[in-house]
Amino acid sequence: MHAYLRITALAATLLVTQQACGTTADEPSASASAGPSASASAGPSASSASGVGSAPTTSPAAAKTTEASAARSGPLSGARQVYFFVLNDGEEVPESALAVASSGRVEVTGDYSGRALFVPTPSGSKRLIKTGTLRAGGEALCLKVRSNGSNPLTVVTADCDASDKAQLFTFDKEGKDNQDRMTYAIRNGDAFLHWNPTGTAGLIAEELGDAKLHTTFVAIDRGKSTVPALD
Repeated sequence: MHAYLRITALAATLLVTQQACGTTADEPSASASAGPSASASAGPSASSASGVGSAPTTSPAAAKTTEASAARSGPLSGARQVYFFVLNDGEEVPESALAVASSGRVEVTGDYSGRALFVPTPSGSKRLIKTGTLRAGGEALCLKVRSNGSNPLTVVTADCDASDKAQLFTFDKEGKDNQDRMTYAIRNGDAFLHWNPTGTAGLIAEELGDAKLHTTFVAIDRGKSTVPALD
């Protein structure tokens, strides 16, 4: 009888041990099933709090590389020919393209022929604005601000000369228009290209002083420049 009781007790002990082992191996513990651990719910780890392991997706070096690539291939890079559309207070003006008239003067017109193609080409910190397809003796011409005595300054074409300050233009970014296009103020020194449709062929250059800037331009990419590289 005593031997029978000992065998029964031993069998019960083995059964309890097997059940305990099964729970440990196959079922989550109460603390695991309750949710994140206390250390996880307390906040970021020391490494993430210090910035380790949370680097920006684009490094400063990669951003600079992207910006440099865009500068080499964008509409103001000298590698692309563009239309310049004229905006007045952010809205395109009627017949808004800049184009070279037969007189050599640059006007605001609805002419979208080769006379309206230009190649803004870096020259130091400024740019020459070359004619995209219009040639003189096989070479591109450049835009130039010309003095007209007491009359407003006008924009005309001339043989390209990077040492001529009247041919060097600065493009100041003025933000996006309502079509998400970058707009620029274009100036020669302190004289801004300005839309003035009254008896001036639509375009003059003038110093603004304290006056508000109204005229900006959008450069519309029209493909790879065909201006000879040695111009």
